[in-house]
Amino acid sequence: MESKKNTISAENLFSPFLGVLIFLALLVTATAVTPSWRQKVRDFFNPEQRKILAKTSGDLTGEGLQITVLKIKTRDHLVLEVYRAESPDSLNLIARVDLPEKRDAYFQLKGNATNLGLVDVDNDGTLEIVAPSFDEQMIARLNIYKFNPATQSFDRLSAPAETEF
Repeated sequence: MESKKNTISAENLFSPFLGVLIFLALLVTATAVTPSWRQKVRDFFNPEQRKILAKTSGDLTGEGLQITVLKIKTRDHLVLEVYRAESPDSLNLIARVDLPEKRDAYFQLKGNATNLGLVDVDNDGTLEIVAPSFDEQMIARLNIYKFNPATQSFDRLSAPAETEF
């Protein structure tokens, strides 16, 4: 008499393997169509990073004090970080400005394409920070920030209509 208990057939091996494959396919599909799950998976594989997109330096205070501005891209937004040069080897953070948009952009400044610039927009003799970006509808925005010495912070400005860069 032959025993069927000790024989392993291809059907017995394929059945659990096929079940696991179907389960994984359903899990991947559910993750792909559910935005919150998709974002959690993306965040798991792409940890928080800071990437310096641009750096520029100049006198924003009008007092001859050297300021360095960095445009930084994080996973969720764009940030301007402004540093004061206390000495040649030391930079101290004086302000962090979150840009309202999270997509970087470029603009023409004196014939050169740049994504961060220092320009005297309002013709008062002091430089303002100019940082272009794109909003959610991919409409270009020109963010202009002026140093306010009274509050030691940066105020957002609107460019005058006749301004040319």
